Amino acid sequence: MKAVFIEQHGGPEALTYGDRPDPEVAPGELLLRVRASALNHLDLGLRARPRSGVTLPRIMGCDVAGEIAGISPNAQTDLRVGDRVILNNRVMCGACEDCRLGLDQYCTGQKRIGVDLDGGHAEYITAPAGNAHKIPDSMDFTEAAALPIAAHTSWHCLVTQAQIRPWDEVLIQAAGSGVGSMGIQIAKMIGARVITTAGSAWKLEKAKELGADEVINYREHPDFSRRVRELTGGEGVDLVFDCVGAGIWEENLQCLRPGGRLVITGVTSGTRTNMDLSVLHSRPLHLMGSGGRSQRTFTDLMKLVHRGALHGIVGRVFPLEEVAEAHRTMEARDFFGKLVIES
Repeated sequence: MKAVFIEQHGGPEALTYGDRPDPEVAPGELLLRVRASALNHLDLGLRARPRSGVTLPRIMGCDVAGEIAGISPNAQTDLRVGDRVILNNRVMCGACEDCRLGLDQYCTGQKRIGVDLDGGHAEYITAPAGNAHKIPDSMDFTEAAALPIAAHTSWHCLVTQAQIRPWDEVLIQAAGSGVGSMGIQIAKMIGARVITTAGSAWKLEKAKELGADEVINYREHPDFSRRVRELTGGEGVDLVFDCVGAGIWEENLQCLRPGGRLVITGVTSGTRTNMDLSVLHSRPLHLMGSGGRSQRTFTDLMKLVHRGALHGIVGRVFPLEEVAEAHRTMEARDFFGKLVIES
């Protein structure tokens, strides 16, 4: 089969479009004819540098949508050949204590499709049957591929971790990212007032179309916490949802009102920052990470997808043989939503 894979780490030129062996369906698995897969910053990091436990060659692609082409006879599933599905890329071990207790987000043996296991930038992929979820008949594969990681991450961070409430005022960073654009949808669906940031006027207009109540151009307002204070009557927001990291850490903290919550799920601007601990001493704040995500929460968000409450936001589409160009586009950041690869 045709696939995009890496045999060594490096820049986009390290991505190879070529032939890989067809995958074999193991007990409990299904075979998926991939129709679309999406990019994440995780792909850029995996391509660029070694990761503990990741062996090469590795087929890239963490977000996957397609048609079921085969199912293991002993797979416990109601799915059938021909069903249109997306994959939850978190494969839990099912054997550790946390999995047995129904706390699989803390699974110590979990693996990720597209990282620890071969991914979806290919014509075919195998996955545990329990990781496949039907998509609505009205949703095409390209939109569906934009959903899994962005929707699951945003749902986990906002709903499970930060316990967002309808009366909250929420700052969502990086409106143009997959996670940011999905976060806006989720926060507005719940009823929160959303303030969001982006670095260009056209991205801010897109954010308004998704439902953002207030927008801030961070290039015009690098000290955006002042603008956030203005928009909240001097009080600050109840919740900050950040996928940027160290570069805006201090500003994020200044945006929060006393008792506010900050949940972080990305570090694209850096991983280390100096923190003035007196901020926590004088203003009780709740700081949270994203961490793992459970099978249960993926099932929950898929109910909303089927109700039409959540949609994949597609920025640009590339053919499978142009994944390297998609990586360059992601590095340039001149898009809104997700970059999707059609197989």
